[in-house]
Amino acid sequence: MSEVVRGKVHRATARFKRIFGEKRRRPSSPVSSMRSFWGLLLAYWLSNRWRDAWGLTILILLLTGLSSQASVWFALTSGELVNRIANFHHPTVPTTPASLLKTAATLAAIAITRDAGFTAVRHFLSTSLHRKWRQWLDERFNQPLLDSSHTHFHLQQNGFGGAGEGNTSSPDNIDQRVQEAIKGMTGGAIGLGIGIAGVVLSLAFVGGKLIETSSPIRGLDVLGGYGSAFLTLLAIAIYVPLNTFIAAKLGGILQGLSIRIQSAEGSYRSELNQFLRRSFHVAVIRGEPAQKALNVRRYQILTTHGRGSIG
Repeated sequence: MSEVVRGKVHRATARFKRIFGEKRRRPSSPVSSMRSFWGLLLAYWLSNRWRDAWGLTILILLLTGLSSQASVWFALTSGELVNRIANFHHPTVPTTPASLLKTAATLAAIAITRDAGFTAVRHFLSTSLHRKWRQWLDERFNQPLLDSSHTHFHLQQNGFGGAGEGNTSSPDNIDQRVQEAIKGMTGGAIGLGIGIAGVVLSLAFVGGKLIETSSPIRGLDVLGGYGSAFLTLLAIAIYVPLNTFIAAKLGGILQGLSIRIQSAEGSYRSELNQFLRRSFHVAVIRGEPAQKALNVRRYQILTTHGRGSIG
C-alpha cells in the first residue's frame, strides 16, 4: 500500500513541477564558463575586475603604439645621422659639427625614451596584469577544487578521463599543476597579445611612412609614385602570414609534446609517491627489487613518450 501511495505522490510532484515550469538545473561552478578557449581567455575582462583588466590593457596598447612610433623616429633619425656623417666633408653642402651633434643627441634621446620610458613602463604594466590575472584565475579554480563536493579527492581517485576518454589518470599535485598551467597560459597570452599589437601598430606607422616616402618603380608605372610602397607592403603581407602559420604549427607540436610529457611524468611521480607512502610494507616484504623494476619501466615510458612526440 505504501508503494502505491509513494508512487502517486511522486507522480503528483512531477506533474506539479511540469505545470509550474520548474526545471532541473545543473550545478554550476566558478569555472563553468571557462571550458572554451575564448571563455577562459576573456573571463577576467568580463568579471567584476574588468576595470583593472581594461585599464591596464589600454595603457599597454598605448605604450606599444608609442614604442612603435618611437622606432620609426629612431630609424629616420639614424638614417639622417648616417647621411650627415657621409656629408661631413662634402664640398657643396658640408655638415656642420653643431648639426651633427644635434642629430646624435636626438637619436640618443629617442633611444632612451623608447627603451627606458615606453618599453620599461609597458613591461611593468604587463607584469602587473599578469600577476592580477593569475591571482584571479587561481581564486576561481581553487573554489571548485576545494568545494564541499570534495573535487580534489575525486580527481586524485578517478582522474579526469571521462567516459570514452580512456583510462587517464590525473597528475599528482593538482594545485601545483593548476598554478603552472595558469602561469604559462597567462604569460603566453599577454606576450602574444603585445606581439600582435606591436606588429599591427608598427605596420600602421611604418606603412604611413612608406607611402609618404614612396617612389616610382620601373615596370609598375600603373601605380605611379606608390611603386616601392606597394612592393614593401606585398613582401610584408606574404612574410607575416607565412611565419604565423609556421609558428602555429610548431606551437601545436610543442603543445602535444608538453601534454604527453606531463601525463607520463605525472604517472611516474604518482608511482614514486605511492611507494613512499607504503615504504614500510615494501621494506617488510623486501620488495625493493620489484619496485625498482617498476620505476625503471615507468621512466622508460616517460622517455619513450618524449622521443615519440618529437619524432
